[in-house]
Amino acid sequence: MRKRVVTILVISVIMSITLTGCESDDYKDAVAYEESGDYEEALAIYSTITDYKDSEERITFCETMISAIADYNSARELADEKNSELDESISNAENLIAAGSTPLDESLITSLETSISNAKAAKVSIEEMPETAAEITNYASVLSEIDYTDVLAAISASYTDLDRSIRQYALVDAPSESYIIECLQKVENVVDISAVTEDNDPNGNLNKAGGYTAQVYFSSDLVDQDSVYGSTIIEKGTDCGGSIEVYATVEDATKREEYLASFDGTIFSSGSHAVVGTVLVRTSDELTASQQKEMEADIISALTYLDE
Repeated sequence: MRKRVVTILVISVIMSITLTGCESDDYKDAVAYEESGDYEEALAIYSTITDYKDSEERITFCETMISAIADYNSARELADEKNSELDESISNAENLIAAGSTPLDESLITSLETSISNAKAAKVSIEEMPETAAEITNYASVLSEIDYTDVLAAISASYTDLDRSIRQYALVDAPSESYIIECLQKVENVVDISAVTEDNDPNGNLNKAGGYTAQVYFSSDLVDQDSVYGSTIIEKGTDCGGSIEVYATVEDATKREEYLASFDGTIFSSGSHAVVGTVLVRTSDELTASQQKEMEADIISALTYLDE
């Protein structure tokens, strides 16, 4: 009986030593996983040896790290998405400018460039994950608070304005005679419209080098037509309401406008004149200054109208 008890004790000691050895090996493996940053694998092992050494404390540590890292990964994923959206918006805006298309309002290029600069300055660089759980949690909070709403709205608005202005300019970049007539028909107070030909062009400049490619005269019900010399719209010329002159280039249109400006304030003044694209818009000197200004604005609005 005594030998049997001794044998049982010996077996128990051997089993205890064996189990302790196994726990020691598992613990070492868990520590190695923990130190390498594989907290989930470490936690899985620690959970099987909760009574060994400081396994309980290490379980708590691993759980805290796993939770913090999960928060960081989630926040970083969202931050990366926000940065990608911002980068795409910036890229699209830069491509629009780089295309070199002429806008009706060139100041809108500067406005978009400013929006691009502000967007780049607002972009948050994503840093590597910190080391401690507290630092990781704090940084995850910082990432989750990234908000590009305002800069995205600003760059979108600037992009839309410039894109629209580019498309408006295209409407007045050497437009056809038919387009000019179509637009004039929509302008209030414009009554009759007549386009010149090479045979009846009073200036003789149609289709000549530096001259206009189209000239369309129009009458206005704001002008007393009986007081204007001539029997036809073309004979009456700009005095009966105004005219539209289309040029091949901005330079040609500007040169013509500068020529007309040289007579402003003299007895040879022929009314208002303004260049939009390659088009010269003229209004009659028979109109009051405010009427000239209003009609000029209405014509330009009709010429640059986008049906959106």
